[in-house]
Amino acid sequence: MAVWGGGVRVASNEDFFITKKAAAVFKHGILSRYPVVFAAKAGMKVPGHRVSFLDGYAGRGCYDDGQPGSPLLLVASAERVDKFRAVRPIFVERDDDNFANLSRVLAERGGAGKPVLYHQSLDECLPQILELVKDDALFAFLDPFGPALDFELLRSGLLGRPPRPPTEVLLHFSVLSVARMGGALRKAQASGAPLTAAELKSAQRLDRFLGGSWWQQHFAAVADVRDQQRATAAAMSVADRYRDMITKGTGFMSVSMPVRPRPDLLPKYVLVLFTRHVEGVWQFADCLGKAGADWRKACTAQAWQRTASPVPGQLDLFGLEAIVADADPDQQPGRQQWVATIAANIWTLARRVGPFRIADRVTQVYGTTLGSAWIPHVRAAVADLYRRGLILNDPKGAFQYSLIRRCQPHPGWHSDAPLPSTR
Repeated sequence: MAVWGGGVRVASNEDFFITKKAAAVFKHGILSRYPVVFAAKAGMKVPGHRVSFLDGYAGRGCYDDGQPGSPLLLVASAERVDKFRAVRPIFVERDDDNFANLSRVLAERGGAGKPVLYHQSLDECLPQILELVKDDALFAFLDPFGPALDFELLRSGLLGRPPRPPTEVLLHFSVLSVARMGGALRKAQASGAPLTAAELKSAQRLDRFLGGSWWQQHFAAVADVRDQQRATAAAMSVADRYRDMITKGTGFMSVSMPVRPRPDLLPKYVLVLFTRHVEGVWQFADCLGKAGADWRKACTAQAWQRTASPVPGQLDLFGLEAIVADADPDQQPGRQQWVATIAANIWTLARRVGPFRIADRVTQVYGTTLGSAWIPHVRAAVADLYRRGLILNDPKGAFQYSLIRRCQPHPGWHSDAPLPSTR
């Protein structure tokens, strides 16, 4: 099912809650891991070890098939740290039916903690929430349906909090919605006819979400609304500019990860973490890699169900064993290539910028392996460079905070040469 919002076809939230797709598996892989890390680290020096988890667009709480949605994942994260952190889950949901279901799900499956619920829009209740959590470390998850978030609500509201106690925001940026709406509006403008009331409403929604009408120039090359490749590329460039605008002058940095329904499809959304701390980027990249392992399993499972199962939705024993294996970093099919890529990235940085800390250049160190590799693979890359006598760093302890320093060059090759091959 789909609905038309502002003259543009957008996904219905009714579709979303039917069952969890592979793209949602990636997102939920982050939500089942990173809030735990945030609570443990950010809540360490907060009086009373108080932490709040905010889900600003909580939805129904679970899927129709019973799988947990973001609220239950955040509650489970809170329970994992309840022995040493005082975590308060906060859920905001405007829709009447969704709110009723959310309340029921939390009452039935929400665990021992008592969450705070707001039956309003996030715009309406955020000032009250910010007052409630002013002394708490705050992790906010924002997953609106399409461009429903106000630009200043994020930039001035959540990211406008003082540096202490810590604040981090995980945003779901819908590439699909921006690509569809932007492409449709570009087509309407190119026709030369005045925009309809519905088209004007769509433009106003995007202006509100993106902080102005600047985004329209990114769709200048989209001549056909059916050109998904160019529309998606335009939406991705809009997402990059949006991140820069959000963080400029705030003291925050961001790290983003495009997420695809399948490896052969275009990105559907981007997960963006806004944080003030390099440790946040470091830990988030680690969680991205582990969530990527979840996503690859889900993609494999869906492909198996489409092509190999004698009964739809049922796996034979061999396929099931191959899919549900634990995410052991040493058993990942791409491990060798990931470690080699990361080692080459580290070597290139050491040549170009001199001594540096991995924690300060996380996305450059991971490069194309972001969302696939995680911390053990970075450690293995540093260990490989150390073993080969190329750097002075033995990757023990918190190695990401040690300056990476090159060794003196061996006879026969120059220190500025590309990374020598291990083959």
